[in-house]
Amino acid sequence: MQQRSSAFFGVVALGIVLLLFGIVYGLGSRSTNYKSVAQGNIAHYLTSDGTNYLQMDGNPALYIIHENNFSPKLTSFADGDTISFVYDPAETTSIDVKSSIGTHLNGTAAKVVEITASDTNGQRVYKTPEYISNPQGYNRNQWGLGGGLIVVGLLALVGAFFLPRKKTPAVVIPSYMGTPVSGTPPFPYPQQPMQQPYSQQPVQQQPYPTQYPSTPGAFQQAPGAGYPQPPNPYEQPQPPANPYGQPQPPANPYGQPQYPNPYNQPPQQ
Repeated sequence: MQQRSSAFFGVVALGIVLLLFGIVYGLGSRSTNYKSVAQGNIAHYLTSDGTNYLQMDGNPALYIIHENNFSPKLTSFADGDTISFVYDPAETTSIDVKSSIGTHLNGTAAKVVEITASDTNGQRVYKTPEYISNPQGYNRNQWGLGGGLIVVGLLALVGAFFLPRKKTPAVVIPSYMGTPVSGTPPFPYPQQPMQQPYSQQPVQQQPYPTQYPSTPGAFQQAPGAGYPQPPNPYEQPQPPANPYGQPQPPANPYGQPQYPNPYNQPPQQ
């Protein structure tokens, strides 16, 4: 009998993982158009290790600025400066920052890709490489890599069925055990038919006699009277009526005359 090897299950698991990852990665494809914010004054501008956080005056939205990505090099802004900018609505980051003077910015911030600063010397524009490549937006198609992962996963699933199977060793039954019967365990020794130690003859029952011979003694019964009955060992002799022979008192010991009974009741003893 042949069974699937461990390599078969490993290749099948790898194919399933690649297939699912390719589908998820491909679904991440999107087309994004940049959005712009008109010129206005900065309400809050917080800096922290090259990452700046921005909020405009009269606008509750939050924005994040990675100053090292801009060209020319971005100079720090201050509250009240006048700027306009372009941001990517698809690139967002959750922020929770607080300044030394107590300004607290907490929420989701969109990534800024272009800034135009206005001052007394005129305007100065700062741009990121993403904005330079696609000033209007971009189309991120991830189905190239995702489709490749899907194909590799399918090939792994199909190829797993062509892997050689593992052969299981056959079970060798010793000759003295005989051929096992389906559903019963093999016997360790050959069975011999049981022999009768002696032949039994059917017993013929004799009919019961209807008459028994009479035997002398206390148990002698009349012929045809059935089985003899033994005497009752608990039967006691009855005592005589007057065991001591004393005279009985007269019915009327006082000799008084008897009157007729008007109610026909028997005399009292």
